[in-house]
Amino acid sequence: MKRLFRVILTTLLLAGIMIIPASAAQEQTVNWGDENYQIIVPGFIESRDITINGQTTPAIVVEKPDINSENRYHFFDIVTTDTNATMITSTVSTADTAVGDYMVDLQDGRVSYDPNLYEDFDSISNQPIYFGFSYRDNNFNVIKEFPIWIVFAEKGTTPESSAAQ
Repeated sequence: MKRLFRVILTTLLLAGIMIIPASAAQEQTVNWGDENYQIIVPGFIESRDITINGQTTPAIVVEKPDINSENRYHFFDIVTTDTNATMITSTVSTADTAVGDYMVDLQDGRVSYDPNLYEDFDSISNQPIYFGFSYRDNNFNVIKEFPIWIVFAEKGTTPESSAAQ
């Protein structure tokens, strides 16, 4: 009976996967293996390895965000359950140039990540961008550091078509 149940469940799961369009970008949580520290990424398409300065590194592919009413871009939400974390500091760069920064206090363990960019986002979004950020305590000590490379894709990009970027 258990075997029949597994076969039915597997068949339903596979059928569901085939029905869901591969082109649908979705919100995805990324946590680097520690659920106490995570980011919630809108427009997530896929994760894949990229090459930066001859080194292979993991990255995520996301839909390029729209500019908001404050003339900034919302890339993701940063969330933590660590009550010692009170602030986020961050650097933003391409493979060879600093292009932004961010420092903000967490509000109830959460903050919207929309850094100050020194460069026009449209001019740099055609290359992988590094977002390095740190959770910090009241004394400005680093609690956790998280680096992430992001590759931006146009809205409606599928995982298969993002590989050509």
